[in-house]
Amino acid sequence: MGMSEPDSVDRHIAHWSRELSDLDPQLEGMVTRMQMLVRLLKRHKEEWLAAGGLKPWEFQILHHLVATGPPYRAAPSTLAEWLDTHPATLTNRLDRLEKAGYVDRVHDPADRRRLLVGLTPAGRAAWQERMDEGDRSERALFAPLDANERELLDGLLRRLVRAAEQEGPPLMPDWPAGPKAPVPPGPSSGPASDATTTR
Repeated sequence: MGMSEPDSVDRHIAHWSRELSDLDPQLEGMVTRMQMLVRLLKRHKEEWLAAGGLKPWEFQILHHLVATGPPYRAAPSTLAEWLDTHPATLTNRLDRLEKAGYVDRVHDPADRRRLLVGLTPAGRAAWQERMDEGDRSERALFAPLDANERELLDGLLRRLVRAAEQEGPPLMPDWPAGPKAPVPPGPSSGPASDATTTR
């Protein structure tokens, strides 16, 4: 499809141009198309989460646990802070995820009086399946663009993000680090793994 072919946003601009004489059709087109595509991505995400039997908040908890890196554990209070969720609400949600077999509660090796939330293999697999489905959905959305067009779009969006970040905080904050796996004693022991997954 050629770039000159009109879309629904063009009809939106034509409508409002009758009411707003100083409306910039190009600016309005760029902003509205970004907004509508983000809305479409959100709707697709809700669909591929539901197809895997996960609610958005369930996926978010699994996602944050994976982001901590091995051994994929975090204190409930830390998770509540990351997710901006009341601790009591998080407790109920963790109970449901534990019942589903996606998380468990384990003692903190550094302080056995404290419990940590741990990601189970089943939880890791459920997260990976949904991530794979999300990847397929996103690839389908950008399929109309060839490799050069995707590279161009990526570069232009990066320029906009960098300009916005010069005026304020990062649009994508760094992922917080979780507790690391204990390093076994011995002369050959290296530093604990610091791998994280971002999205």
